[in-house]
Amino acid sequence: MLPHRVMAAAEADRLALLADVHVSGGCATGMAKRLSVVVKQILEKRPQMVLVAGDCAYLKGKVADYREYMRRVRPLAEAGVSMHVTLGNHDHRERFWDMLPGERRPHRQAMVVEGRNANWFLLDSLGKTNGAGELGKDQLEWLAAELDGKADRPAIVMLHHDPIRNGKVGGGSLADSERLMAIVRSQRQVKAMVWGHTHAFNVSQDVSGIHLINLPATGYKLWGRSFLGWVGCEVHAGHTTLRVHTLNAQRKENGATYQLKWRV
Repeated sequence: MLPHRVMAAAEADRLALLADVHVSGGCATGMAKRLSVVVKQILEKRPQMVLVAGDCAYLKGKVADYREYMRRVRPLAEAGVSMHVTLGNHDHRERFWDMLPGERRPHRQAMVVEGRNANWFLLDSLGKTNGAGELGKDQLEWLAAELDGKADRPAIVMLHHDPIRNGKVGGGSLADSERLMAIVRSQRQVKAMVWGHTHAFNVSQDVSGIHLINLPATGYKLWGRSFLGWVGCEVHAGHTTLRVHTLNAQRKENGATYQLKWRV
């Protein structure tokens, strides 16, 4: 797969956003079964694309985890729904690339996905498997250059680790949060940031006007937080609509909708 892709033209870009899938290729089958439930829900909605914000694997990014992950998402490919993935702290970059050689890139699992109404910048914040999150100098320079070269179109940035927690830059799990936020705040075409890692759904807004979307986990709850599910996303000219989909349809959060007007 190429680093730059164009989605099918439509009035709005329709995507499914997932994070923290945590598929195990071993005896812990619950997470994989939950991913199958989510895949079925996604196919009912028929988005143009699925984006996964890291932690595809259960704990240490084993080959068996990625093999099972591929098996569970195969119905999306068979239905013609494309999927693009970035990596988190429970992934293993080389094993991921070995299992999906078409995803291999020079250094990191970073890419630009081009939509009709916005470009998506997927960043690889896997510093070390089971370790802290870090983007690194080279990737941040790549992001700044790519944003500079695509300043004429709205941009949405996706990564695994949270650069902001409780309103504080650097209060999350990403080592180079300050530099990342300095880049995106200065680029007015950046309208939203999306991440996972905390296993807790939240929508807020940065002081600069960037919308901050913390996705729920698909694989498992962390310390009883939030709910399991995914987020549908429609990107229009000038705004984004989010719709929450929970694995348990009886959850009060299921179907909650958020209208996010972009900063100018």
